[in-house]
Amino acid sequence: MKHSIMVSMGLDISTSATGLVVLQANPDHAHPHLTLEMEISSKQPAGAARNRDLALQIMQRIRDHEPDKITIEGYSLNMKNAGSVIPLVELGGIVRLMMHLDEISWYDPTASEVKKFCTGKGNAPKNVVMMNVLKRWGHESKTDNTADAYVCAALGLATSNQLPGITQDMRAIAGKQSLKTN
Repeated sequence: MKHSIMVSMGLDISTSATGLVVLQANPDHAHPHLTLEMEISSKQPAGAARNRDLALQIMQRIRDHEPDKITIEGYSLNMKNAGSVIPLVELGGIVRLMMHLDEISWYDPTASEVKKFCTGKGNAPKNVVMMNVLKRWGHESKTDNTADAYVCAALGLATSNQLPGITQDMRAIAGKQSLKTN
């Protein structure tokens, strides 16, 4: 562990606005301590230049905060808008490759596991996730992207039993996560 208090980063990767949240475990309080909440975007046009810019910004935040846990929301592929699927998978693959090359491990729960961890339902809409982040942890997220990232960071804390007040269902989701390295 790099810190005396566990630090967890959550990522909701997107080519338009990646949500990124850093939480610290707060053993004396039911809610974790928010260290950072932001969206990462790029002014670069679509394609390799944009993906490079976004991936480098994400990796810089990882280096800056040196989280003990990183949780990346797994792909939620909307085939109704198939044109957005390839860029999203490319960016996600680049970030995961860069983490692999830097020997950084991460959790990769499915989008439905992230939603179920927060709301109890794996198909909850983004506004319901935002509402449940507020109700459960007292945090009013800036955007739906950062709400998803918040849940990912909280799930990272829960994998090490560093998130008080979680339900049995939440504990089961956290317990089935395994670290990825590639």
